[in-house]
Amino acid sequence: MVSFFFFVNPVKAQEKTGPGTIRELHYVGKVVSLAEQIKTGTFIKSTGKGEDEGEEINPKHRGANKTVPGKGFPKGPDPLLQKNPVKSRSRQAKPIRVFDAHISKNTDDVPSDPTGAVGPNHYIAAWNSGFRIFDKLGNPLIDEASFATLFDGNIAGDPIVLYDAAADRFLITEFEDNDRGEEFENGLNIAVSMGPDPVNSGWYVYTAGFETGAFPDYPKYSIWRDGYYVTSNIVTNPDRDPNATGDNIFVLDRDKLLQGADDVGFLGFPLPGLKRTNFYSPQFFNVAAKELPEDGDATLVFLQDDAWEGVADDHLNLWTVNVDWDNPDNSSISAPTEINTADFKSVFDGGAFENLSQPAGPDIDVLQATIMNQVQFWAFPGYNSAVFNFVVNVAPEGQEQAGIRWYELRQNGAGQPWSIFQEGTYTSPDGQDAFAASMSMDKNGSIGMGFSTVSAEKPITINYTGRYRNDSPGMMSVPKTVIAQSSSNNPSSRYADYTHLTLDPTDEETFWYVSEYFNPQLRDVVGVFKLAPEAIKDVQVSEILTPDDATLTNAEEVKIKIRNGGLRSQGDFDVSYRVDSGPKVTEHFTGSLSFNETAEFTFNQTADLSAAGTTYQITAKTELSGDQNPENDTLIKLVKHIAGRDVGIANIVQPITEGGQTAAENVTVSIANFGGLPQVDIPVYFSVNGGAFAKEVASGTIAPGAKIEYTFDQTADLSVLGDYEILAGTELPQDAITTNDTLTKIVSNFYCTPGGNCRNYNDGVTLIDLDGQRIETACSADGYVDNTETVFTLDILDGLSQEGTLQMGYENSAYVIFIDFNKNGAFEPSEQVSSGSVAAGETDTPFTITLPENPALGDYRMRVRGKDSQQKGDLDDPCGFLDFGRTTDFTVKIIDPSFVQGVKLKEGELVVFSKENDQFNLLLRDTGMEQDMIVNVFAVTGQKIVENRIPNTNGNYLYDLDMSYATPGVYIVRIGTRKEGLVQKILVR
Repeated sequence: MVSFFFFVNPVKAQEKTGPGTIRELHYVGKVVSLAEQIKTGTFIKSTGKGEDEGEEINPKHRGANKTVPGKGFPKGPDPLLQKNPVKSRSRQAKPIRVFDAHISKNTDDVPSDPTGAVGPNHYIAAWNSGFRIFDKLGNPLIDEASFATLFDGNIAGDPIVLYDAAADRFLITEFEDNDRGEEFENGLNIAVSMGPDPVNSGWYVYTAGFETGAFPDYPKYSIWRDGYYVTSNIVTNPDRDPNATGDNIFVLDRDKLLQGADDVGFLGFPLPGLKRTNFYSPQFFNVAAKELPEDGDATLVFLQDDAWEGVADDHLNLWTVNVDWDNPDNSSISAPTEINTADFKSVFDGGAFENLSQPAGPDIDVLQATIMNQVQFWAFPGYNSAVFNFVVNVAPEGQEQAGIRWYELRQNGAGQPWSIFQEGTYTSPDGQDAFAASMSMDKNGSIGMGFSTVSAEKPITINYTGRYRNDSPGMMSVPKTVIAQSSSNNPSSRYADYTHLTLDPTDEETFWYVSEYFNPQLRDVVGVFKLAPEAIKDVQVSEILTPDDATLTNAEEVKIKIRNGGLRSQGDFDVSYRVDSGPKVTEHFTGSLSFNETAEFTFNQTADLSAAGTTYQITAKTELSGDQNPENDTLIKLVKHIAGRDVGIANIVQPITEGGQTAAENVTVSIANFGGLPQVDIPVYFSVNGGAFAKEVASGTIAPGAKIEYTFDQTADLSVLGDYEILAGTELPQDAITTNDTLTKIVSNFYCTPGGNCRNYNDGVTLIDLDGQRIETACSADGYVDNTETVFTLDILDGLSQEGTLQMGYENSAYVIFIDFNKNGAFEPSEQVSSGSVAAGETDTPFTITLPENPALGDYRMRVRGKDSQQKGDLDDPCGFLDFGRTTDFTVKIIDPSFVQGVKLKEGELVVFSKENDQFNLLLRDTGMEQDMIVNVFAVTGQKIVENRIPNTNGNYLYDLDMSYATPGVYIVRIGTRKEGLVQKILVR
């Protein structure tokens, strides 16, 4: 075999902008066409993963990006959330063609890493164990092929398939198999077809020499004028891998690869200014069509999340690579350009890789920290565009729903700065998780996007959506359309890794999308769809704008929105409407609409909708002669005549259920105008437990659809412990709908407020909880303090008896502790969990809380009572009068963190060092183990907020944990393998 050499640029990493690696690929030679191999019997069929081919070479044991719990914005929902689909009706998309490209033979094929590319006459689909070539109708032209039929002896997988439209060639890539000896230690293989027909053309094959210095996990390829550009999740830390070069990205000489030359240049570059920890996945811009950009300025993009350590604000990083193949030392990579974005949350479960629920089976990897395959570049007249996406958590803090954050970047011309033209966040309209997307533009500037959905109720579904060039910015207007629906669940937490959408070069309008679903076994499915219209003449009523539900008259305006869904501009056609089955009103639209343009049209003839309480059906229609899509011409809207006089009680705001209700509680109601006319000075009333009515008048004006709050002058007596039924109502004269006039509400006075006095005797209670948290409360006039915002944690994993410390103001002070397990506020004697007294000469005493067997987990009110034992008063009655002493209420959280315990490590010790500002050093030592460990941090509710991988450092495992942004409370730290580990609790103050 031909020898090759490896050279590393000696310039220090922090100073260099040039390549870190300069050398040539190792050229294996030509491989005869697949047709010839089939003819001669040398064609190697794929048998799938399993015993025949071994396990996947890359098990994707990926470390997560290092996040800081509680850090990052937004705290609420995603600010770009596309909450509702566009109201106006768009073209009802349907797939042109759907076919399975691969059906798994083995259960351990997950994920299949589906990829594919379409050419003028063929579609090549590939997955981890092989590839197959189809015609444009979805008919297979060859059997499923092993990669060994191109790459001698190599079946490592993780393929990427590309079609280079400018060269009219296909590329098939895969990992180098690192089990084939030191010469093949790490790297990637590439095969380039010698012609446009991947069945009948031979292949130029390059292998082994594409050495990356460290394992090039999760590779992605992009086509540019002067090279094929490659990114990967590669280890660049020499402490982790002594063979690491420091290079993150790689470039191959495209022109020479296409010629099958034996001196193809190969460059490696670092990514200066990159913020990431462990797993990351950037991507170069990829030319989506035949029109290539000018030489140079190959652009790379990666997201930067302010929840990550070292990132201040959410933004995109863009690097520019310029290659000089005549003098490779002149090649360079720029420092990153930052582009600020709307806030996003790219982190799920603290960076862990099990995230999304399905009806049964493990949670599925959401593919976070990934610029999804591919970033597609288009050169339009006057500007260039690039579109891409990544997954985000669109839910408020502490909740989880996957959505797709997508971008269109633009520049005015080659070499000009890129900026965000539009950004949006797409969510599935049915509330499912949406993720694993791939997107591209067509020649018209429309954007097509394939994606997956899943939920706890519905298994994985493959879908697509899209938008047209003149749609509202940041919105996907094409209805979500199903390509394939799973009939079973994913047996693995891993999913797809890649999905791939490419553009048909024959029309530059048809999208081909491949992804992974389960029916019932794993299958890779190809969906073919088009956003550009097929019809030449097609107009429709996309929305009936008016009338709306209101107090209507006998002369209501009817206004519609008209959309042109056809290729040719249209104008001068009739439009019509009718009310119920009444006569049709026909008028003429005189404007002109190009494709996807809309216009509003108001009919001159009005509609009689004056019957109160009636729901009318408005049917509007376009009547273009020769319309090729008549099924979308008509739209129906139901409109209700709302009575003019209609008010009622929308809510009883006060009183509310709480403790310590008095004999003079305010009663506040929300009064709503349900009618269509303003109303003034509303008579209102309330009663308690069916008693006498308190009648008053809420003065002022309430507009239609508006609400006001009114507080009665008369109060309610709720001083006795128990439940009260509050009835409130309105008495508007001639109210049209009386069923919404009244409302009832149950209000409880559910716990007592004890009396007492601690000012003169200084015998209050200071509690030091089980984790060392100290709470001091100022003395109150009545000796009672409601401190329920302070939460203490009782961990039943430590046993049902747990200890803390009380500090009392006087020696001989006595105490009793209750937990209101019944949640009725009565603090019954059976709910006493601790009692005792402080010995003479002491001011503090240890206490033991003893919980009942099998306590229900959750939050409860805990009451601590303390007094000078020489003074009178009933200590054991938590609701009785206490002359001298202190009563303080807290919230106690009873938890069971066994959900993170697992099997305990046979050896080792987990030590937690607490520092200032809620910083912690975690140390796992004396394990006798060498492999990487996983660190997790959990909230006591079970939510995982940190996951990362820790390397072995001189026999120990060290991790710096920043909890300065986290909510105060108790958290659980676990370090170990997936199966066994050690657990400690930490307190964030």
